Amino acid sequence: MVSVTYTCPYCDTVVEIDRDAYLADKSVTREPLAGYEYSSTTGAYEDADGIDFVCIGQPEGTSSDDGCGRTFYLNYVTFENGRERDDGPSLEDSPRFDFRP
Repeated sequence: MVSVTYTCPYCDTVVEIDRDAYLADKSVTREPLAGYEYSSTTGAYEDADGIDFVCIGQPEGTSSDDGCGRTFYLNYVTFENGRERDDGPSLEDSPRFDFRP
């Protein structure tokens, strides 16, 4: 198990989860990707296509930031017929500077 952190795309609060290191991250999005099945952080997220986070901030005692309470999504790299599915943005994509909400 490794401890991994993600930044909420709404308020920039950092959330943390312990998970298996073999899982490959594709992206963090505000909306769920079509065709993906998500698990909560307390569910069997290793068997899902990603995790739906509720932004509650760092574990108790490590930050005074409570987060915004909104839901955002971690999307794993998924495969279909032996090839990576192209379901949306990737962490390797160039950053956007159009500042759309």
